[in-house]
Amino acid sequence: MLVGTAKECSSVGEAGRKYKELVEEVISELTAAVAAEEGIAFPEGVIERLASYTDVVADFPCAVKEFEWRNSYFYKLGDELCSKHNTLMRECAQKCFLGFQLP
Repeated sequence: MLVGTAKECSSVGEAGRKYKELVEEVISELTAAVAAEEGIAFPEGVIERLASYTDVVADFPCAVKEFEWRNSYFYKLGDELCSKHNTLMRECAQKCFLGFQLP
């Protein structure tokens, strides 16, 4: 989980509890970016449903991995659409938390 990794949380649950607002802001940003880029609409409640997933995987460790499959799409959309996401990615890179180089 990007937020948890950037904020140095030990688990997804900790990130969900301590950074609930930021998690929801990132979800909102990413859904808006996909909607704008792909021309699709998400159903109401998507932010709440995705944020609640942190409860399901509460004990999972935080990590940013499989960049090409998970975060690359959003990162490539740029800072105009994904500023929070991309800032968190760069924060992880600066802290040497990524096992890869950002493009």
